[in-house]
Amino acid sequence: MKYAILTVLITVLATSCGSTATPSASTHAQTVSSSGPDTQAPTVSMMMHPATLREEGNVFFQLATRDNVGVSRVVINIDGQKFVDDSTSYNSYAKYFKGASNGEHTVTVRVYDLAQNVSEQTQTFTVAIGQ
Repeated sequence: MKYAILTVLITVLATSCGSTATPSASTHAQTVSSSGPDTQAPTVSMMMHPATLREEGNVFFQLATRDNVGVSRVVINIDGQKFVDDSTSYNSYAKYFKGASNGEHTVTVRVYDLAQNVSEQTQTFTVAIGQ
């Protein structure tokens, strides 16, 4: 019963964070290659909306991740504080901000593959509530 409730909650949260489709379960399969270990880092691109938040609400983070074997983990830090540490395939996240958060914020996303190769991307956004 707890698993079913958690699954529904994750589905609702994932679809409310910018996706209109119900997410599917993640499956990660590692391909064994005769050419040796996986040394290719995954790729990541991030889109944020809005770039400037002018009233209390969410900033949405949409990621596109890719790897030759499989992405195993996504970590998002906002101003050096961990916001997401996710081993699922969901790539849409949202964070709620209030006026006390006014200013420029730095978002760093790190994407790991099954061999622990990592890629990183950093962007900034501004919270300017009531300004």
